[in-house]
Amino acid sequence: MEETAMVTHRLGELAAEFSGWRFGRGGSGYWWAVRGNELVRTLSLDELRARLNELSSTTAANGAS
Repeated sequence: MEETAMVTHRLGELAAEFSGWRFGRGGSGYWWAVRGNELVRTLSLDELRARLNELSSTTAANGAS
């Protein structure tokens, strides 16, 4: 039960930080994020956040929203 609450809390944090993305955690333990045709999937929540930050900065640098 505590695991579910922790995952729910983390998903809420991601949703607040990265708008336009859908998030989840699969049964295999992978965290994932999807936006349009973009998929990011990692075993580490910190790695997921870092990769999303990279994508966000790349998108901003290219002038897209």
